[in-house]
Amino acid sequence: MATEKAIAGSSVLGFGKSSGELKKVLKTRDLVIFGLVFMAPVSAQTLFGELSVLSQGHAVLSYLFALITMLFTASSYGVMAGHYPKAGSTYNYTSQAIHPNVGFVAGWAILLDYLMMPILLTKLSTIFMLELLPFVPLWAMLLAFLIPITLFNYFGTKLAARVNLFMMMAMLFSLVLFIGFAIKNLASDGGVGAIFSMQGLINSGAFSTGVVVSGASIAVLSYLGFDAVTTMAEDSQVTGKMVGTAAVICLLFASVFYIGQVYFATLVMPDFSAFGSQDTAFFEIATVVGGSVLATICTLIIAISGISTGLAGQSAGSRILLGMGRDRVLPKFFSHIHPKYKTPSNSIIVLAILGYAGALFLPLDLIFSIMVFGALIGFMYVNLSVIVEFFYRRKERQGKQLFLYLVFPLLGILICSFIMFNMDALGLVVGSLWVIIGIILLIVRVKYFKIDKGLDWE
Repeated sequence: MATEKAIAGSSVLGFGKSSGELKKVLKTRDLVIFGLVFMAPVSAQTLFGELSVLSQGHAVLSYLFALITMLFTASSYGVMAGHYPKAGSTYNYTSQAIHPNVGFVAGWAILLDYLMMPILLTKLSTIFMLELLPFVPLWAMLLAFLIPITLFNYFGTKLAARVNLFMMMAMLFSLVLFIGFAIKNLASDGGVGAIFSMQGLINSGAFSTGVVVSGASIAVLSYLGFDAVTTMAEDSQVTGKMVGTAAVICLLFASVFYIGQVYFATLVMPDFSAFGSQDTAFFEIATVVGGSVLATICTLIIAISGISTGLAGQSAGSRILLGMGRDRVLPKFFSHIHPKYKTPSNSIIVLAILGYAGALFLPLDLIFSIMVFGALIGFMYVNLSVIVEFFYRRKERQGKQLFLYLVFPLLGILICSFIMFNMDALGLVVGSLWVIIGIILLIVRVKYFKIDKGLDWE
């Protein structure tokens, strides 16, 4: 434990310099709901078109492959959250276990994910809402989503938790409604046998490992929210270990929702080349099974759910910025906690501004790619942190420790690497440039601002 004290007392990690503590209001239930809302049970609907095309009709298998990847990584997040229950998540864990400078690179990489997540969710919701209200200009619809998201986060975590609960119920209603109509439609056309068909899993004419992995690079987007639970550790009333458990619970529940939806959607429309638009493919499928009424209900809930998922994304991202601002690896502007509402208000406002600009100007395919890149890099660092801290430094290698502290993290790193190298080339290039910029900032910070000698950059 001496190692932990030495790291915690370093001049780079400055939790004592915080302008205050976050208000502890979240219970285990709230954490699970937060994670599920961030992951969004209906997110499979928004991704279904592009996922089906990339995976050549193997959307279910791509989700299963992504789930395996996330389970190994979720185990590592659970381990680290139990020992380091502070805001900052990936950045915090890597700083503590390996080195503050490595932590900066890890935090900078996954920050790309959290910067893009509110942008992605807001833009997707706007696209679906414009299907219902095509006369509204894009810039105005984006504001209609971003303003309430920012206000809910600014005025307190408890208020945001109430919004999350309501939105969670709405998304589950949409999910059950769609599956019910899909089962009725399939059974009326082909009997009970049509409901249980291998066609929902495998497109025999186009199956290959490559297409499944390519699809997984999109499916993994749905799972990114599980790690966001750990960013809320400092807002929570429960132990760090329970925070990690909540993350795993979110992952498993969400998988059931995702796989159920894409399985029935694939059975209803197995020919992915027949979509009028990849972005709104699920709208077309909902129209087939339930007519315009079901399509309108599903589209409306997908669009409105953007408020809750954007809310969770902005909230998680602001905690990453808070953790990095506290330690002065980013300007201390980001470490500010509102004296009344106990929220990282400056970070929330910055993410809102960036979210609006990004949603207005960035294309969806680019957002998808660079988000996945940032997340996978962050995941690999957390897995490596477990190996360094527990297997190497503490030498905990007996029984199940060998699996928790070496085998699972190694598998997480290998599978994340495999998915990353099967990504779109543009995402790899943009993501790599982002990491290079972070490394340059790190060099400037150490060399010219001399952080290692106790001086903070403002």
